[in-house]
Amino acid sequence: MFSIKDVKTQVVALALAGTVALSSVLGSGVALANSPNLAPNPSFETVGSDFGWVMDAKGTDALLGTATKGQFAGDHAVWVYASEPANQGWPGFTTEEIIPVDSNKEYTFSASYTTHYGGLPWMDMALFDADGKHVGSVSTGTSSAQESDNTWHEQTYNFKPELLKKYFGDIAGVKLGLKLSLNYGFAGIEEGTFTAVIYDDVKLEAVAANEPDSEPDLEPDLVVTSISMGCCWYGSDPEKALFNTNGIPVFSIQKQWKAETRSIITFNVKNVGTADVTGPIKAATVKVTKDGVEYKYPKKFTVNESPSLSPGQEVRHEWWPSGWKPGLYTLQVMVDHSGQIDELDEGNNLSEVIEFEIVP
Repeated sequence: MFSIKDVKTQVVALALAGTVALSSVLGSGVALANSPNLAPNPSFETVGSDFGWVMDAKGTDALLGTATKGQFAGDHAVWVYASEPANQGWPGFTTEEIIPVDSNKEYTFSASYTTHYGGLPWMDMALFDADGKHVGSVSTGTSSAQESDNTWHEQTYNFKPELLKKYFGDIAGVKLGLKLSLNYGFAGIEEGTFTAVIYDDVKLEAVAANEPDSEPDLEPDLVVTSISMGCCWYGSDPEKALFNTNGIPVFSIQKQWKAETRSIITFNVKNVGTADVTGPIKAATVKVTKDGVEYKYPKKFTVNESPSLSPGQEVRHEWWPSGWKPGLYTLQVMVDHSGQIDELDEGNNLSEVIEFEIVP
């Protein structure tokens, strides 16, 4: 295990070491004649203000940068190196500007990549409507089958705006993402392990359309659509909650012992993705504070009673806080906090912040 101080040195050494063979071409689709590559600065040859890509560690311990040796094409490549997720999505590179696309065409988004220490590539596309509003995301997901390290591979996502229209509406533009997945549990990697992925030769090209009834890549996507506090367990109603002089909900420790006066916290989880969730959906309280100071309260939940949650479906979960001391609290709920479900967007699992006061 490397120390954080040594991480940058190790990554640079990996990038300088170089790689050899090309293997494992995934996906299909033949580029149309004279179809331009819509990816900006696809081999990362341009540096400085015209780089065209934004680095984002997503709150993790990730280090990101460009390499000048060991690349697949040209003189540069980009790398991501990290070990710990931060519940904000995966670290990596995203195109700076929205790339216009034609919803009547089909595209392939591809990139060459190589991994070190079992790194897990994750490529995604943020989707935007004609007004520039973000309407959703699609991704390659995390593969449980790890490719061989120190070898160049290619990963491809077949992008079909027309087939995605029923989930996201009209798609007018995209942002491309080259990420390092930290969903270690999905791939059987030990938590806290430093892994790396290097990307090069990015392409976004219009392709000849496949059969009209073919389906896009499908993944679920879980979000917490609402969180509130109310009284009481039998028929929760935010209108019955007590409030202090600042309008913050209040509940009494004494009243928590009776079901008819007990205060509860309710949150809703919705699948806004394109595939069913076929198993238990877990959630947990995160970022809990008491009187402005971090407060350890690792409450965990199983959200769904039924074994699946289809796209567009929503489920509600309620719990009543117990064992709390008087004070002013804030918290958020995170669905799929342990990353067991591979989703279209791994950065949208947090609820809004809820604030409440506990009195004797």
